[in-house]
This record gives sequence, structure tokens and C-alpha cells, in this order.
Amino acid sequence: MTEAVQVVRTLTNDVAPELTTQTLLQLAGREIAAVHIRGYYPADIAAKVAHKAIDHPALGHYHKQLAGSVGRVYMPHIDTKWDPELTAKYHDAALPAIQDVRSMFHPYLSPVDRVRLELQELWPAGANLLRLRGRLCFVGALRVFRPNTSELHPHSDAINQETDAPEIEGVVNQLVANIYLQVPEQGGNLLLWLREPTAEETRIILDVEGLDPATLEPPALEIHPDAGDLILFSPRMLHAVTPGVDEYRVGAAAFIASKGPEQPLVFWS
Repeated sequence: MTEAVQVVRTLTNDVAPELTTQTLLQLAGREIAAVHIRGYYPADIAAKVAHKAIDHPALGHYHKQLAGSVGRVYMPHIDTKWDPELTAKYHDAALPAIQDVRSMFHPYLSPVDRVRLELQELWPAGANLLRLRGRLCFVGALRVFRPNTSELHPHSDAINQETDAPEIEGVVNQLVANIYLQVPEQGGNLLLWLREPTAEETRIILDVEGLDPATLEPPALEIHPDAGDLILFSPRMLHAVTPGVDEYRVGAAAFIASKGPEQPLVFWS
């Protein structure tokens, strides 16, 4: 665990309340733990789309054992599993999936599109949609946590564990933007450990997508978001989501890779 702590020794548990160039650079540089903006997206619009996501015909589930209780609308890149056929299917579906998710919010701007525009404006070198081996990536996944059963065990996410495409060379950090469309009054909390997993923990995560919480120290932060909130943090560090009590938890999400402030951010799901 010592090695993992050293990796993020400058990180504090500060949570910034607004998204600015400064807070974005601090987050990407691991100087703060998260950015949490309350009321980022109108809760009434979010609620309508949450119901659409729960009943969406493209709703499936993550493929790994400990993430399988969580639903997602359209296949995310992690579920390509290094398989050429699944990877081709992912890229083939990327643009239609983006357009369909966007249509679910019409006539309003989708929350992921708003994040994309604001980061394009705020990041010193701008921001673009990720392409891998020249092929467009999907962005804007909708995730559905079923009442009392769906949860994400402590895990981390890193694009270099999903692909060796040349476009990811030079990535120094990965962020995730979560916009919450529906949140139960109890549960559905985001847990942040503010450290990367050890080598052994990483091996387990890659196998089953989660660690036994009993094997870990308590998380450094626990955040209960409200519908309409935006939270950004680094998913390369351990994080988890607790089960929601009696209600669905639905959110929209985008991964964001940084190669430093001199190069554009890139988005995908």
C-alpha cells in the first residue's frame, strides 16, 4: 500500500464547488479530490430521462462479475474486452448511440454535452472526442443502479487497461464526469479512497472488477449526490458506489483523459 500512497501524496480531500480552469487543473494534477457542483442540471428534465433509461431497449449490464448488477445503456469501451469483434461493434455503434442518448434529452442540451462544451472552453488546450486507431468512441453512457441490489465494489478505471491504441500514449491522468439524473434518498453514495490500488489489488480488479471492502481501510470521502449534481474525480483511484435504498439511481457519465495542460482532453464512455 505504501507505493500507492506515494503516488498521490500531494492529494488533499478538498472538494471544489465550481468548475473553472483552476479547479480543473487542480483535479487533473491531483491537488484536490473532486469537483462537486450541486444543481448542475435541471432535476425535472433529469427525472424524465432517468425513466427512459430504465426502460431503454439498449439497456444491458457490465460484463465483469462484481459489476454485473449495474445496467448501462449502450456498450461502454470497457466491455469490448480486448476482443476485435466487440471493439469493431463498439465503434460502429458509437455515433448512433451518441445521437440516440442526445435525443433522449431533446429539446434540451444533454448534461454530457454540456460538460464537453465547458471543458473544451476551460481546459488550456481544449477538448475533443476520443478516437482509437482513428475510429470514433461513444460518449454519454447512462448507468442504471437497481434498488437495493446494484452496487459497484471498490475498483479503479484506466484506459490503458482496455486498449493499446496509439492515441492513449502519454495519458497522465483519467477523470470521470458523473451527472446524476435520479438518486435515492438513502444510499447510492460515492466512496473515494484517494489512492490508487496496489499491484495485487489491480490484479483482482482486472479479474472481477471489484475488491472486498472488508480488505480496505475506510474511504477518505463519502458523498451523497442529489439529482442534477455533477461530480468529477479521478477513477484511477479506488472508488465505489453503495446500493440505493428502494429507488433507482441513474446517471450519465463520461471518461476524460489528460495528457497535461498542453494537449487537449479527450472524452469517451
